[in-house]
Amino acid sequence: MFVRDFIHRAALAFPGKPAFIDGDRTLTWPQVDQRSDRFAVALQTLGVTKDDAVGLLSYEYMEVMEHWFACLKIGARRTGINWRYSERELLHIMADSEIKVLLISAECVPLVEKHLDDFRGRGIVLIGYGADHGLEQDYETLLLASTGTPRRPELDDADIAMISYTSGTTGLPKGAMLTQGAVRESLVHTALALGVTAEDVFFMPGTTPGVPILLNSFGLVSGATTVLPNGLFTPERYLQAIEDHRVTFTGGVPTMLLRVLEAKAAGNYDIASVRCICYGSSPATPALIRDLYANFNCDLVQFYGLTETTGGWLTFLRHQDHLRALAGEEHLLTSCGRASPHVEISVRTADGEKLPANEVGEVWVRGEILTAGYLNRPEDNAELFRDDWISTHDMGRQDEEGFLYLTDRKKFLIITGAFNVYPVVIENVLAEHPAVREVAVIGAPHPDWGEAVVGAVSLNIGAEVSGDELIEFCRDKVGKWEVPKFIDILDELPHGSTNKIAKHQVRQWYRDDPRRLPWG
Repeated sequence: MFVRDFIHRAALAFPGKPAFIDGDRTLTWPQVDQRSDRFAVALQTLGVTKDDAVGLLSYEYMEVMEHWFACLKIGARRTGINWRYSERELLHIMADSEIKVLLISAECVPLVEKHLDDFRGRGIVLIGYGADHGLEQDYETLLLASTGTPRRPELDDADIAMISYTSGTTGLPKGAMLTQGAVRESLVHTALALGVTAEDVFFMPGTTPGVPILLNSFGLVSGATTVLPNGLFTPERYLQAIEDHRVTFTGGVPTMLLRVLEAKAAGNYDIASVRCICYGSSPATPALIRDLYANFNCDLVQFYGLTETTGGWLTFLRHQDHLRALAGEEHLLTSCGRASPHVEISVRTADGEKLPANEVGEVWVRGEILTAGYLNRPEDNAELFRDDWISTHDMGRQDEEGFLYLTDRKKFLIITGAFNVYPVVIENVLAEHPAVREVAVIGAPHPDWGEAVVGAVSLNIGAEVSGDELIEFCRDKVGKWEVPKFIDILDELPHGSTNKIAKHQVRQWYRDDPRRLPWG
């Protein structure tokens, strides 16, 4: 069984049930099966064969899912390009993955317009969809002209289903090769762990060029109806979609959910249908988690995963765990939960020695959801793999009950004097201040301490607080070496291509321009 088999079986099991809702468009499972068949036939007619890369540069529409399913059916490598990437990153992905066909939504054509002739010269077939896309091949015209069923090459679990590029926090994006077997295991086990059912209306309006495409694929294994963002996420449209489609299961990354809470406070939306919110992809502060529960009054589930584990998802802080935390065990709100049965988690030293409970080390993971490695990156692969484990390069600890607490990415560890400081500890404290909207804590160069703890903070609308007041707020809540030496009040923190706070960019500000710092 491969994921491509689930597509037709969902059509047989749920013949009249909506599979996807995209604005005013709704497709049933049989319609999705047929349209993805037609695009698969079109791709093969254009010369695409197994293991060819078929690219996508698009906002979030129904066609994104049809492109994904068509690639699965013919064994092509689905290769998404995040429209938020810089021109340099975008061109790197095109060349690195050797894309043979590129599907582009009309809004994204201007992003590559000056490179289209170069693409054509390299033999890349360009297909557009949406009004006035201006490309020589039109998606709907191709579908109308493509009949029958696609040729289905033999597949193996080790075959590459998709190339998912990282968000490019250092250097150029790396393409994680995710296999047919890993995609299947990730879909089945994550949908099961989250409890997504055929009765659910599922809505995760994230950015899906990479591994989050799997979140919108849960309906393949559960029969759920999935709502799509119909373009781009805004908090107001998100809340309106919940009301219009009676969404039952939703969520997002913490920065998105923070904006949703702000929009809810400013508007009037019926969200009573929501039974569960799942969140993850980056750390959520306890303050945000409590606000979500107070506003939605539904089940909460946090998950932790990586591109390199095919999303994965590795650990789950389940609703029962949230209830324990809200009833007094506050420390659990800083945990990302316990490992799911389909993976093993281990906290190790840099040399690979397993650490006892509550000692901080590198988080290692193994299971059938691991990437096959990074495309064209042998040195990075050597750094990633530890025999049949991979190092996540996240730092964390496990307590006696098996709860995992992430302290931060290894590269964001602050060494000030002789002390190790984990930024998330201070971030959680600062987020408790009523004036603080978002926060990133980094290590900045310091002439005496090597590095100093520095916070970059944006404030809630109408709030006023000084950096010195926020430093005092921290003094009795963290160790002396963890108290920030400087807090910068900013209008807005930068966000990366997946809507997470771009902490690497914040850190680089102070490294490139020490004059930002009082000791600069």
